[in-house]
Amino acid sequence: MEGEFSSTTTLTADERRELYARRDGPGLRRFTVQLALLAASAAAVVALADADAWWFWPAFAAYSVLLASMFAPMHEAGHGTAFASKQLNRRVLQIAANLSLLPPTAFVAFHFEHHRKTHEVGDPEIPGGNLELAAWPKNPIAALIVLSGLPLLLGKLIVLLTLVVPRGPQWFDKWLPWLPAAQRPATIAEARRILAGLAALALLAWQVWPPLGWLLAGLAGAHVVLGPYLAAEHTGMPTTGDVLARTRSIRSNAVVRWLFWNMPYHAEHHGWPAVPFHAVPALHRRVAPGLPHRYRGYLHVYLAALRGR
Repeated sequence: MEGEFSSTTTLTADERRELYARRDGPGLRRFTVQLALLAASAAAVVALADADAWWFWPAFAAYSVLLASMFAPMHEAGHGTAFASKQLNRRVLQIAANLSLLPPTAFVAFHFEHHRKTHEVGDPEIPGGNLELAAWPKNPIAALIVLSGLPLLLGKLIVLLTLVVPRGPQWFDKWLPWLPAAQRPATIAEARRILAGLAALALLAWQVWPPLGWLLAGLAGAHVVLGPYLAAEHTGMPTTGDVLARTRSIRSNAVVRWLFWNMPYHAEHHGWPAVPFHAVPALHRRVAPGLPHRYRGYLHVYLAALRGR
């Protein structure tokens, strides 16, 4: 892949050897802390829900952000680069994908296809393959709806619900063509488990402890975070040229980079997807001068979009 890039964005053999090395420690430490913070924020939300305390809302905001951040370990473990251990990658993928309302088997297949056809015809992230949807919505109301992340949440729930009912090969070929036939039974089973968990939580909130309902409300809050985060990766970028031309690199701040496992450096990830998250900052320092779309932060991305850049 690197042969397609300019000389300023290629790596030497020694650099590849260093940057591609996988380790268990960095991912295990980060995921453990992240999961503990998520659990603590969830407990705080439930405990404060009936207390009429002003700090309920900061706790709810923290819970929503931390729940959204589960996308990052899911993504890294799905690549198999979060850990050197294949078993750790599988376990973290399962946990983070369930918290993200995504069947892990389907996510890996979906994301693999996204890397193969990034921001061009056939990219499953572009609904229906319509390249007009790869641009920023021209209608400001439509743009706000997309950036709210709620269409993403609704889409996930619709897919989960449709997978509850047995589906034949023709349905999969039409709606999930990127999912190999051998992986469809596992995807159906995973979707049913996620829905069963949601239904159990909803039932407990309704019949036993109403504050638990705020944990479900946090799913909407998480997608409000994910909407602008995910849209900034490719939306509005060219749909031709090499993968670096179709992807943004966003420096952002240390907190965002920590929560999302350095994936704001998204052009770097698409150019060198085998580089583990903990080595991406070093990769960025090496290749940044040759990247065509670099931004200081997410505000910079959206201000540039408003100016049509």
